[in-house]
Amino acid sequence: MSSDELKILVVPNSLFFPPYLEDLHKLEKAGDIPRSWVHNIEGKVDYLDQRLQTNPSKWRRLVYKRLPMWVVQVLETYRVGRNYDAVFLWSVANVTLVLAMLLRLTYRRMTVVALFTRIMEPKKARLLKLVHRKITRIILPPITQREALISQLGVPAEKIVGLPWTTDSDFWHEDNPGSPRMMISAAGGEMRDYQTLVGALAGTGIKCHIAGVLDTDRQDWWNVAADCGRADLDMPANVTFGTMPPGELRELYAKSRFVVVPLKPTNSDNGITCMNEAWSMGLPVIVSQVDGQRGAFVHGVEGLWVPPENVDALREAILSLWNDPAIAAGMGAAGRRLVETGKTNHIFSDGLNRVLADAARRS
Repeated sequence: MSSDELKILVVPNSLFFPPYLEDLHKLEKAGDIPRSWVHNIEGKVDYLDQRLQTNPSKWRRLVYKRLPMWVVQVLETYRVGRNYDAVFLWSVANVTLVLAMLLRLTYRRMTVVALFTRIMEPKKARLLKLVHRKITRIILPPITQREALISQLGVPAEKIVGLPWTTDSDFWHEDNPGSPRMMISAAGGEMRDYQTLVGALAGTGIKCHIAGVLDTDRQDWWNVAADCGRADLDMPANVTFGTMPPGELRELYAKSRFVVVPLKPTNSDNGITCMNEAWSMGLPVIVSQVDGQRGAFVHGVEGLWVPPENVDALREAILSLWNDPAIAAGMGAAGRRLVETGKTNHIFSDGLNRVLADAARRS
């Protein structure tokens, strides 16, 4: 059976919808947002989101209205999943793990392909160790997480797929490469250490906009042990904050000489979306050298690594690239080549289609 003949049930993370994928497609065609790889899934695709395209009965819908959406996705996938050649669970670890437990307890067979962003939190890891046999394939981009699945949870290496995170290289593209770059920038929220970045920029006079939120009270749910107590900051005049929609963020990158991705210690690849966007725009990156980003790029080629939570080292790296625009431009060009050769969206979607077809064939 070829990929375009497959029947695929896609179970997305409902926290991000609406707008639904069809609406996003309209925004993508208009150039308002980057295109997602999900539109390139081959076959007959149904989505199990709030609209319940799987057509449950009226009495089921009445029951589902009283339940959290992720529980509805578990129950509905369990009900109809065998009618599909493969079920693709997209960044819904709770749905995947509970569904796999149901499949194990009831001896029901189903072709399950799960995309995880991180899975080694203690509760998730313990449950995955019990139920991974009911998951046909696990797609997990961070290399450290893949290694832990094999060494700590006993998941067979052949079950794990390491597709890279990718980006829309047409949307994130510099139209005026010769334009003045009189500032730097940062973006994103997951595991960011903007306190260290603000400290590193103090006294430099380098203008920086951070397209994120400085919230030192926040405890990231996947790293609740992190020290996130509020600290009083003397905000330098050269630093501004404020989130941006994709079009404005692209304009910010176009004005920047490079992008800084300051990270707290993490064993996942937090920050990779911002890094891919920067490289696609022809910009180098300065990134905290955390375990989860191991091997993401070569120091001195596409950017610079710095020790995490080190104000002096980050300031030194920022000043070195700021004071040598030619070096920065060369690293940015290398970053663009990195995206073009291995980080465009079709790389991910082609790999996903192969995984789905292979899983369906083996089942």
